[in-house]
Amino acid sequence: MSKKPIGIFDSGVGGLTIASEIKKIMPRENFIYFGDTQHNPYGPRPLSQVRCYVDFISRYLIEERECKGIVIACNTAAIAGKEIVREKYDIPVLGPVGAGARAAVQETRNGRIGVVATEGTIKSGAYREAILDIDDTMKVFGVMAPRFVTLVESGEFSSERVREIAGEYLQELLDADVDTLILGCTHYPYLTEAIKEVVGEDVAVVFPGEAIALELKEKIEERGEAAPSDQEGEGEFLVSDLESLSPAFLEIGPQTLGLGELSFSESDLFHRPKTIVLGVIGADVHAVGNRILEYALDEAGFKVINIGVMASQQEFIDAAIETGAGAILVSSLYGHGEMDCRGLREKCVEMGLEDMLLYVGGNLVIGKQSWPAVREKFKDMGFDRVYPPGTTPEEAINDLRRDLYCGN
Repeated sequence: MSKKPIGIFDSGVGGLTIASEIKKIMPRENFIYFGDTQHNPYGPRPLSQVRCYVDFISRYLIEERECKGIVIACNTAAIAGKEIVREKYDIPVLGPVGAGARAAVQETRNGRIGVVATEGTIKSGAYREAILDIDDTMKVFGVMAPRFVTLVESGEFSSERVREIAGEYLQELLDADVDTLILGCTHYPYLTEAIKEVVGEDVAVVFPGEAIALELKEKIEERGEAAPSDQEGEGEFLVSDLESLSPAFLEIGPQTLGLGELSFSESDLFHRPKTIVLGVIGADVHAVGNRILEYALDEAGFKVINIGVMASQQEFIDAAIETGAGAILVSSLYGHGEMDCRGLREKCVEMGLEDMLLYVGGNLVIGKQSWPAVREKFKDMGFDRVYPPGTTPEEAINDLRRDLYCGN
């Protein structure tokens, strides 16, 4: 038995559709719901960026909150990062694509399955691949419905406008004679009534929430980690940006799912101060620019560890280890940056800092060399960002925010 919670996360409030099924089927389990409302929607974002969000949130739920199982409710997020999380952690990690594909193949009568989902999910081809892996005789048709997410997040579920938009999106699938429709985004079940009105009684509408909950229950029980029989399960509901929650959604969304009135709290996960190690490397004694950068970083909300001028590679590394820094910023203005910086990435790896962000900027080489060639040289040396003379602190600050917090 285990009193540890289950973690569920989504790009916004859509994942509550799966949370409600888990609550019904596993009523004794505690769970933590995390809606990344700060970065919603995930669908149009590059999968590499979404993968970063998945890793960041999963690490928080598993390492800090000690979740015994994870459900990546968002289809785009699961496609981007589920396997990476599975490789890192020995706990059940589930997503909706496989369950949705299996349910659709079981449901269809004519072998023609439609998928309505976000841009990222449709472009990935994940549902098509999962369905054809089960039965390669199936015909799969997909359409993107990005406005569905906006409607749900604003609390608009069944208006005439919803039906008109649904009709625009789904007509292509009806023309393809599908008899089964997968709702390939956790937001879309809120619109089930309008969607069913559009597609009619002859089209089965499939959402994998129940199947995911049943699979999770089975895996938790197999590991002997089910909640004690006398425990009354409780839910904690977190979002990354409280102001992004629509009052209209809060008024009717949770009640629509049978969750009752919910109280959301804002997590500080994407707002925590990040520590930056800053210094001037080698025999360089240019201190003014270093102080200007320290001031700008501090004003931007970072915790700055300035080790000053004439700093060695080892001093940068020691400061990063001691303070748990997320990035090292190296300045070099006297032309010997190539000599001073070579081998820094390798030393970081040796000291267990293989994921450390390395930034470098300034007058990095002697003589006139083309900047693209200089940048590539330092990139080959393992630096993540390389800046020419005259770069503003704001540019580096924006890059740090993107790299440390997975983007805006």
